[in-house]
Amino acid sequence: MEVGRRIREERERMGISQEGLAREVFVSRQTVSNWETGKTYPDVQSLLLLSNLFDVSVDSLVKGDVEVMEKQMENYELARYKIKASMTVALGLIAVGAVMLALLSKRGEELTSPFGLIALFLLVAGVGVSLIAERIEKRYDIETVEEVRAFLDGKEPEQIERERRIPKALRPILQMIAGAAVGVVFMTVLYLIISLAMYR
Repeated sequence: MEVGRRIREERERMGISQEGLAREVFVSRQTVSNWETGKTYPDVQSLLLLSNLFDVSVDSLVKGDVEVMEKQMENYELARYKIKASMTVALGLIAVGAVMLALLSKRGEELTSPFGLIALFLLVAGVGVSLIAERIEKRYDIETVEEVRAFLDGKEPEQIERERRIPKALRPILQMIAGAAVGVVFMTVLYLIISLAMYR
């Protein structure tokens, strides 16, 4: 994206390092590097700080990127669904694995029992799925693109934050509840299957 090239150009024009720029806009050097290489996109607050520091408008920093963003938004909806589904599955797997381990210790069984191995597998699978969801989220950077687009349409950063469908603070709680619900359903099905197999 163009913004990465513009940030690098303006930074070099000012004669400051990535680390120096990072200090000025309150991010890490790696974040600045990610912006400049196009791996991630600066959020609205960072764009405002950058535009003030470079003494340029936000529009000039993101010029050329708006059209690209519009085209990418179609792909973002699918990515958003993948992220939500992956996180729900991950939390469900972790919840089921944790419940199974608790039952295992209550019954005094070894971790190497079939029940224990299934629990460990579920925990590892849950962590794996959550890492996949995180990679999808970083790749698409959906929220940032939507915020930048809203800002360029004339909304203030505070207004953008207020209009979020789900406030940032509530997201982990809702994900945990969704994961727990999936976990309970999955655990119930798994328990019934194991019970039927053991009592035949």
